[in-house]
Amino acid sequence: MGEVQPNVVDLDNPHHKKLKKFSADMIHECLAIMESGEIEDLFEIIPRIGVLRDDRFKEPLLALLSHRDIKKREFAAYSMGAIGDRGFLEPLKTAFLEVRQLKGFGAQELQIAIIEAIGAIGDDAAVDFFVPTLKTCCAAKAAGENKGAGKSAGRMSKWIIESLGAIAQQGGSRSLQALLDLATNDDPEIQAQALSELSVAYWHRPNEVEDSTLEKIYELTTHHETIVAESALAALQNLADVGCRRAEELFASAEVEEE
Repeated sequence: MGEVQPNVVDLDNPHHKKLKKFSADMIHECLAIMESGEIEDLFEIIPRIGVLRDDRFKEPLLALLSHRDIKKREFAAYSMGAIGDRGFLEPLKTAFLEVRQLKGFGAQELQIAIIEAIGAIGDDAAVDFFVPTLKTCCAAKAAGENKGAGKSAGRMSKWIIESLGAIAQQGGSRSLQALLDLATNDDPEIQAQALSELSVAYWHRPNEVEDSTLEKIYELTTHHETIVAESALAALQNLADVGCRRAEELFASAEVEEE
């Protein structure tokens, strides 16, 4: 039997050359749109940017992140998240601190874009940024002096917790610990959101959930706040649905107790 040869890309293959040219054309088109395109054109190329992930995108995206047009900044943030380069983390953090001072049309959408981009990048170091920001949001919400500010802080908390869940799902141990800590927060809404994201974090590895984590979720199914108890029960059900055997047992026990 002859020796099996490894798969080698034939650079002279016409099909390979055609693909390479196609990719190069797409890159140049994306760069041209970034330089002078309409807002709608910009948002349409985000999926292509996420597939191509070319280094030539970095400089124009960094420039657009501080552009005077708030929609172009939003485009830059989402594109950075699509590329997933951890080198974008610091510029995004800086941009977020600037954006928090903005008011008016598009400011909130830009904040969401930046937070989601940080979550999509998946760098566990984002915890050092997210946790203090979340504490500030919780304090603003608890103060309750301004209803509008309280609602805004509540929404901000939700986006941050969802991004922590996205990072935890990608294996971020510190983000996972942050969610566990938030599951016992004084704010029931924060607790409920954290519990929901805990189940999301293990979707791809359901039987790797620590017993202590499952026990904590199980204990919270009897929480005096309905929103927390229901979220804990839903978290167990979600984990059971994706194959976590221990969660299935605890979910069955929780249902029996409810009866």
